[in-house]
Amino acid sequence: MMKRIALGALALVWCAGAAEAAPLVLPSGSPVYAQYNNLEQLNTLNNLVVPGYAPAVGTQGDWGVLNISTVQLGGIVSPHVDIGGGTPFFTDPGVGGGQISAIFYGFQLLNTPSCIAAGTPFCEATGGTLDLYWHNSGTIDGTCLAGGCLPDATTVSNFTTGNGGIFLARLDFASGIDPANPLVTQKSNIDPSTPGGSGRSDGYMNVDTTDPGLWTAALNGDWFNTAFGTRDLRFSSFFNVDVASWSAPGGTVGIRSNDPVRVFTATTVPEPATLTLLGLGLVAAARRRKKA
Repeated sequence: MMKRIALGALALVWCAGAAEAAPLVLPSGSPVYAQYNNLEQLNTLNNLVVPGYAPAVGTQGDWGVLNISTVQLGGIVSPHVDIGGGTPFFTDPGVGGGQISAIFYGFQLLNTPSCIAAGTPFCEATGGTLDLYWHNSGTIDGTCLAGGCLPDATTVSNFTTGNGGIFLARLDFASGIDPANPLVTQKSNIDPSTPGGSGRSDGYMNVDTTDPGLWTAALNGDWFNTAFGTRDLRFSSFFNVDVASWSAPGGTVGIRSNDPVRVFTATTVPEPATLTLLGLGLVAAARRRKKA
């Protein structure tokens, strides 16, 4: 049944734009593990503005763009806690066609007592949103991901709506990584504004169902347990500070990350349009049998 649903969804996307690669369909009810590379700007004054992206209104302490390099059928390491990697069913720019990118924004850096006590000021953040997009292959290249593109409106467009970008899902960073503080949505083991620093940042995300995209239903799995309820996705960011092209005066630092993200996809049901296609197929089959 799920195979027929997935094929129907692919048919809908293909009919909508046959000249472009159809967006990837995620497996239903499965552990999924993805890896991505990102570029970001961070400033402890929380005064950064995202250029050329209307949803990212106001100022923030951290924003950036990312490109997913692989999506894998994962394995459960610890139930409702962790998922490990497995066999890739999407690679950029090979298996699966197209590219998957995103923009994240809206973080406010916190100088919490726990960070101060640990000697790592601004090791936690609150807020944060990530928007996922699908593109044709070739939109984002390795030179850009190595720091060759600038933190400007052109780069933001390439990773989001530009070049026919298709919206996949909006994810809201959620509490849970700091069980003592319901405001914290991201926690690092060092102060990420440290020049030349290397560290790790962890957190959780929930799917925003008020802005639906092609992946919204699939990512809404509620699989990870935290002190503040279930979460849809878990991420770990291994970062390095000092990407020269993304640093700027006023204390802004550039950061590159190589990050795994995990999700246990929901058991999805067919959309009304997919049901219509399936129904038409059944009617056509019945007519053929009657004529025979």
